[in-house]
Order: sequence, then structure tokens, then C-alpha cells
Amino acid sequence: MRIEIHYLPSIEYLSLLLSQEQVQFEVYEHFQKQTYRNRALILGANGIETLTVPIQHVHSGKMLMKDVRIDYGQNWVRIHQGAIQAAYGKAPYFEYFEPYIRSIFAKKLNFLVDLNIEYIELFGRILGRKWNYSLSNSFEIEDKDVFWNYIQAKQDWRERNVYSELAYPQCFGNTFHPNLSVLDLLMNQGRDANLILNQLNKK
Repeated sequence: MRIEIHYLPSIEYLSLLLSQEQVQFEVYEHFQKQTYRNRALILGANGIETLTVPIQHVHSGKMLMKDVRIDYGQNWVRIHQGAIQAAYGKAPYFEYFEPYIRSIFAKKLNFLVDLNIEYIELFGRILGRKWNYSLSNSFEIEDKDVFWNYIQAKQDWRERNVYSELAYPQCFGNTFHPNLSVLDLLMNQGRDANLILNQLNKK
């Protein structure tokens, strides 16, 4: 399967990865704004919050995903860490998983691709799954197993039919909010997240 690489990916995205024996992350695509490539959704006291990793822009406007550099001139790491603390500080598994999340932030990786891969690898270790993945060396979207741009932020996840909603306890409110970052699932369910992901998967 070939797919773009997401930041703190959604439950839907991890569910799709779990259904595949091999994954190739597309890094020769042009970076697209307002997508999950540098955005993630978490649940805070005031509802769903968007975490965005700022990037360094170039004069030409277009950048290959593999070349996208993170902008540390903006204080986004502190903002993301504070948002995660506020959202999940009282979650049952926060104290267990938060140090791992923080340790990756602390690396101050230069490239967005490297940051995203670090978190996907971390989630794989937590779930007891070693991803069999590679990075693309050219941009090709003709293969039948391509899921490039399949999971889009502006599209309702129900239209894609990757997984079926399965509610679990969340930190805020009585209404369940589906398909957030897998952080939400891990902080609330711990390693049982693996069982839930397997149940959710449809493909």
C-alpha cells in the first residue's frame, strides 16, 4: 500500500496501516496545506482541537514532502505539549505514554517526514506491531494499492468506509468523538487500543 504520511495519525489511518502487510510512504509528492500531513485532532475541554506543525515555506511555493522543514521559529512544541497535557492529563494512561511523546518533541527533528515517522514507529512499538514500511523514491499513483490522498481532512470519514465507529470512554463530555488522533485512544485505553483497532478495521 502506498500512502502519504500523517502527523500523530488518526485512528482511521492506523487502522488502515494495520490491515496491510507492507506500506510505502509517499514522500515525493508535493506538500499539501490543510491536510493531516502536518495536522492532528485531539479532544480538549472545549471540544475538538487541531494541532498544526508549522513549516518553513519556500519562494517557489511547491515543496516535495521529503524536503519540508519544520519551523521552530514558532513555539509550536510548547503549544502542542500544553494542549496534550490539558486534554489528557487526567486520562488513565497519560503518565505512561506522555514521556514517549515528549521525547520525540525534544529531538527537534528538522524534517516533517522524520517527525511523522518517529510517531508512527512509536505507536507501532506501543501496539506491539513492527511496521514493514519503505519510503518512495519517485511519485507514482497508478498502482492499484495506492491510498494516496484517500484520507482527507475535508471529507467526512464515514464516506471512506475504512473502519466502523466503536465508542470508548473519553475525557470530556458525554458525546463520543470518533476518529481523532490515535493519541486519544492510547491515552484512554492503553494497550487495549490494539484490540479496538483490530475490531474497527474493515479492509
